[in-house]
Amino acid sequence: MVLDYLIDVGPVGMSHVWIELEGPEEVVTPLPDTTGSLPTRYWFITPHQLDSRLARTLFGLVGIDAQFVEKVSVGGDPRGARHGEVTEMSSPEVKYTWTETSQLYSAPNIVTGSQRFFRVYGARESEARATCFTHFLGDAEVSLNASADSVIGKLGFGTSLTGFSNPVWVKHCRVDYRVDFF
Repeated sequence: MVLDYLIDVGPVGMSHVWIELEGPEEVVTPLPDTTGSLPTRYWFITPHQLDSRLARTLFGLVGIDAQFVEKVSVGGDPRGARHGEVTEMSSPEVKYTWTETSQLYSAPNIVTGSQRFFRVYGARESEARATCFTHFLGDAEVSLNASADSVIGKLGFGTSLTGFSNPVWVKHCRVDYRVDFF
């Protein structure tokens, strides 16, 4: 992770959950060397969960909601079953895990990804806009299990969730963050 093109934080494990919201239709101009641009997607996001104390501190200094966690791990074969785990700090039992079974495309679909994020927390409100070179690698089914006390469990959607995902590799994101205080 490199912040503001200046501070090399080094390798960082990061996890956060996005809940998709409906918003106005918008398509940004595609970035060079991509096949097109996807419509903008709008997200409510949970705090960034980081396994680096330095990254967590730097995020906090600029007002971005972040938590230090004990462990963020992802493993497995991207052409088959992959798995991940986030262990939060309060205890080893407070965590969430997932398994993703993928069918990869013969070649990545490289598009301009456009995302908007919004979050209200305490006396702060943050908005972000991310534009990235996004390499969609395939389609996948995902199952997630969470302890009731984890960030996921506290959302109120249950502790066992299933759905779909798209394994992606994201390169060169430009993220503009705005944090306001009430």
